[in-house]
Amino acid sequence: MAGFRIRVDQDHLKFSAAHFLLYSNGECERVHGHNYRTWVELEGSLEANDYVFDFLAIKPLMKKICDRLDHRVLLPTENAALKIARGGSVIEATFHDKQYRFPAGDVLLLPIHNTSAELLAKYICGEVKQELKAGLGAAHVTRITVGVQESFGQEASYEEAF
Repeated sequence: MAGFRIRVDQDHLKFSAAHFLLYSNGECERVHGHNYRTWVELEGSLEANDYVFDFLAIKPLMKKICDRLDHRVLLPTENAALKIARGGSVIEATFHDKQYRFPAGDVLLLPIHNTSAELLAKYICGEVKQELKAGLGAAHVTRITVGVQESFGQEASYEEAF
């Protein structure tokens, strides 16, 4: 099937964040961080101006999403094994016998099951989709793909219909 696609993959579409993965066997990784890079592809038919979507509109949207994730501790809220308590200026997280305490302003609670690159890509894709539907005029877009690179040569992507 023939179609058109744009891809935005620029050096400024990045964020630095701490996280840890939760495993089904009751273990979890140590808290660590990555300098994540992201990219987005939009697929669809051409608009009247002969493009799928304006690069000048998608770049600041991706930057805004990356900025929200930047310099945060990312915690998943959809994992029943991770108990999260919000107490004023502190977020406490407990996973079995491990307890974490972070300043609330440093934490971003994400509606995902784990903070894997795969689920971060899905989360960002959902944010892009929501923003596009909120008024950027993406009537010709039929598919969105988002990639998240944790380190050089190690990335995950997620795509869904628009």
